[in-house]
Amino acid sequence: VCDSAESIGNEIERMVSENLISREQADMVDVDSLSIFFSTSIGRQLRTESNIVREFKFSVLDDSGKYYPNAEGEEILLQGVVDCALIEDDGITVLDFKSDRVTEETIQSVADRYRPQVQAYASALTRIYQKPVKAAYLYFFALNRFVDVI
Repeated sequence: VCDSAESIGNEIERMVSENLISREQADMVDVDSLSIFFSTSIGRQLRTESNIVREFKFSVLDDSGKYYPNAEGEEILLQGVVDCALIEDDGITVLDFKSDRVTEETIQSVADRYRPQVQAYASALTRIYQKPVKAAYLYFFALNRFVDVI
């Protein structure tokens, strides 16, 4: 259920026992950071909502001008994998998880570097699901913090 460090640890052990992950991989998991994430309002939603997509692969044609100013009017094939999205009646919340070793001083510049990627994901999901994106976040595990990127 991932509602505590203990339950997360138990889930990791289950995954090892079922050979879904290796012991080495299990030992690299920061259980405390995951516990902090799942205690946030979005983390709680992920534990309870049913309309969630994970590792969502997409391919859409888009206007090249959004990405290359001199190519306006041309089409580009945009492909990606969205880490996670909540698809609700009133819109979509996009989540992209980052393991970068950010600090208080660098988090905003790193978020700015990833912003176009998440905005592209948001645009694609809007077209695919015919719903607006109401929020898009990067979640940095190093600081256990969301950064709004829309």
